[in-house]
Amino acid sequence: MQTAGKITIAAALSGVMVFAFTFLFNVGKSELMKVEAQTATTTITVLNTPPQWITLAYEQFESSSSTPINSGSNISWVALADNSGNAPYFLLICSTNATPAPAAAASLLVLGTAPPSCVGGTQWGVSTATAALAEARVSTTTREVAPFAGEVLPWFAWVCDDDPVNPRCNNTFSQGLNATNSSPFHVNFRPTLSAATSTSPLNPGAVLNFTSTSGDGNIVRGPDNIFLYVCVGNDFNPTTLNCPSGLLASSTSPVSTNAGASFTLPSVVRDDIYFAYTFIVDQYNHVGTGGFHGTDIGYTVNNVAPTVAPSTISLNGGLDMSLAVPAGQTTGFTLSFITSDANSCLNSSSGSEIKGYSASVLRSGVGIGTCNGSSGSYNPNNCYPSGAATTTWNLSCTASSTSCTGATDPTVLWSCTFPLWFVADPTDSSSFFFNQAWTAAIAGVDDNNATGTTATASSTVSVISFPAIDLLTSEIPYGALEPGGNTGTLTATTTIQSVGNTGLDQNLQGESMCPTFSTLTECVSSASSTIPEFQQRFATSSVSYGSGASLSSTTPQFLRIGVRKSTSTVSFTRGVTYWGIGVPGTITLSGAYTGLNTFYAVTSASSTWY
Repeated sequence: MQTAGKITIAAALSGVMVFAFTFLFNVGKSELMKVEAQTATTTITVLNTPPQWITLAYEQFESSSSTPINSGSNISWVALADNSGNAPYFLLICSTNATPAPAAAASLLVLGTAPPSCVGGTQWGVSTATAALAEARVSTTTREVAPFAGEVLPWFAWVCDDDPVNPRCNNTFSQGLNATNSSPFHVNFRPTLSAATSTSPLNPGAVLNFTSTSGDGNIVRGPDNIFLYVCVGNDFNPTTLNCPSGLLASSTSPVSTNAGASFTLPSVVRDDIYFAYTFIVDQYNHVGTGGFHGTDIGYTVNNVAPTVAPSTISLNGGLDMSLAVPAGQTTGFTLSFITSDANSCLNSSSGSEIKGYSASVLRSGVGIGTCNGSSGSYNPNNCYPSGAATTTWNLSCTASSTSCTGATDPTVLWSCTFPLWFVADPTDSSSFFFNQAWTAAIAGVDDNNATGTTATASSTVSVISFPAIDLLTSEIPYGALEPGGNTGTLTATTTIQSVGNTGLDQNLQGESMCPTFSTLTECVSSASSTIPEFQQRFATSSVSYGSGASLSSTTPQFLRIGVRKSTSTVSFTRGVTYWGIGVPGTITLSGAYTGLNTFYAVTSASSTWY
């Protein structure tokens, strides 16, 4: 900033002031050089390999000529296999040794959803998807018609996977381990299911237990082992031990009474009441009877609040924030974050499950307990909450139209822009809060108004010091002096105010004064018609003319004026500079003399800001 002064020998002095602002920026060496490179992408496709037998398939419960099969009986096969990449595998039982046809899952995200099938002959059964190195089980139920009419029924077992690119089956089949549990198979009576219940309601990801009052009526051999199956619909298939609607749970341990099953709820599932149809079978997969066989007992998934991972919060793209508008708001800063809801990003009506957020942009030392997203926590120096009125602070956030991809997707990406007031506390190395930073704190809000725990960004940025002054004085009137005289004391004043985010000192620089001065035409050196710039003196108080510091036209002169940091957006801290002048005795030309003084903002020592 600049101020002009003029002196008239035997006339009044008036001045013209010009404003100057200094902005401090750091420029890294990396910004001075850009390097280009060209690249070539390498690609290769690694083919899937088929599952490998660990334990060959065998009849779980032996069948032989000494124990003939009655019509309507079930039989189970068990095997153990490994699969590459820990992918799930299926155990498939066929009536012929023709190599089966594997099926491909839709993607790697839904492995275990596309079971293989037999080629030719009869498919006695296929297991549910089984984890690698876990035991697989498949059962089937005999009937009184073909293809079960024969007394001796051969079987061939295979292990296959459902890789989405290259599904495979092992080329080696199994027909059992020894004479008592090998091909062919053979017997049974129906079990009963008289009651069933579940341990819901539960949160997503929890283990849902199903219990039953059930048993088996076999007398000659004694009760058979029985199993509880729970399906999404009333469509249990005892041949495949699966449900077209979806299998929720099945017993993992054989029992003869009161079979149970456990189901781990998906980590992402909508809060709602769900169907759960219960079915009972025995160790030979003989379907049950009873009032709760094929009955919906239902289960409930609770609503849970959304969450935000600190690593998903990005404040200004990780870049430090620099202010640029004195006494106003600098716009264009950014904030992005991802809200995640275990109830999905879509509710049961396919509307938005995640309705909103509570957000704060804050100086870290303030803390989320104080800067909590509510309107009452707003402070333009250090806390910008989403609850503030848009007329006070306009945080504008938009949910991405592509981030929520369906019912199994828990996430919504939010992108925001916001401004900062000129008083926002700097946190760079020269600031009062040099050991702090700026961060963002976010909590998600769902359609039931459940608000999650507030998360703070794992990475932070700084607000850069922004020293800015507003010169309130338009001129420095030195009055009228005769050649050889001076003002005696420094009585003329200039006032500056801080319109940035730091405390201020100032650098002062000025030009000589003459009757012909203009911003385009400086004064020529003349003993009789030019008053040199060093004849002007300045200080922070009205001291004697001789005690003031001399102005220079070539080197800015520092003045520790100590203006404190402004903390209000409507009122500003101020500082006063006192001025005086002496007229050389060699001056012979009378009239109005004009010059130009310049004021530079200097960030003061941070210890003097408050």
